[in-house]
Amino acid sequence: MSKTKGNSVDPLATIEEVGADALRFALVNGTAPGNDARLGSEKLENARNFTNKLWNVARFVLGARPTTIPAGSPRELPDRDQVGPGDRWILSRAASTVAAVDEAMSQYAFGDASQILYEAIWNEYCDWAVELAKIRLADESRTSSEREATWWTLVEVLDTYLRLLHPMLPFVTEAIWARLPHAAGDPALLIVADWPTVGPDATNAAAETQVAALIDLVRAIRNARAEARIEPAAWLPVDVFVPEEIAPTFEALLPAMERLARAKPLRREATPEPIRRGVAGGLAVVAGEIEAVVRPAARDEAQEQRDRARLERELEAAEGQLSAARARLANDAFISKAQPNVVQSARARAAELEELVGKLSARLGR
Repeated sequence: MSKTKGNSVDPLATIEEVGADALRFALVNGTAPGNDARLGSEKLENARNFTNKLWNVARFVLGARPTTIPAGSPRELPDRDQVGPGDRWILSRAASTVAAVDEAMSQYAFGDASQILYEAIWNEYCDWAVELAKIRLADESRTSSEREATWWTLVEVLDTYLRLLHPMLPFVTEAIWARLPHAAGDPALLIVADWPTVGPDATNAAAETQVAALIDLVRAIRNARAEARIEPAAWLPVDVFVPEEIAPTFEALLPAMERLARAKPLRREATPEPIRRGVAGGLAVVAGEIEAVVRPAARDEAQEQRDRARLERELEAAEGQLSAARARLANDAFISKAQPNVVQSARARAAELEELVGKLSARLGR
């Protein structure tokens, strides 16, 4: 932007339109040292939408307080014995986000830090953690202790993200934080509150892996339904196979998954064979090691063709990713210079892709 050429954005007019926090976030997000940043209406609107999303999710959390928690109660850590799988997942993801933001900040990669927080808040906290919590909070079969633990989990994670976001969105985070329950010793203002820290046992790899696999399943079912042009509000039976190690998490999240995938009944099979035998007349879904079949009320030849085309696109994408993963592992420079854990992770990812390609190929009869 150049003042001489008169092509610069008037910051005061922009603040009037989208707010100071949105302008600040748009200037930081997606930037990299040494590169010019393109600032346009789309980026400003995206930043404003993110700010609004944060405000609205905070309103929901504050309004969802269980009646067994008195108004004005000081903030408590969630009872780890009472939390559900979704709660453990988002607590672990928040801890991982703190570590990732710390790493980005230490390298002055403020654009990376802002993107990490954007993904964590919008795509994990708002889209999944809150949706899973809504169902658990409304489940009258749960004890009051379980519902309280879920609500305190939402508060704890939101508090963490507000502290991390404060340098980028100072005004809205300060306003939200003033309304959240505060722990003993918290200052009156967020700007002088402690930066979040991560304890040695804060992350839970098993919870992250298992819940992420079930979230991928819900996404895959939604995508299959959308491409088959099935009415979004229709409840359809779904049969699913999940590996034994994920089974307890699947059972614990069953009510939430039924609601989010519009799947009723959602039946679990002990082996994948019944799923594969019953795929005729249904929508085949593959999400990592999980296999499922959605049974629409009606089906025609055009729908079958759309379903096959979808599986072929998924296979093509998986084959492309597998080819890239193999090329990376064939690179001597990568093998010799990368950290052992990075190489091990790349090999595990290649193995997962090989298995996915095999399953998709089998579904297509190749």
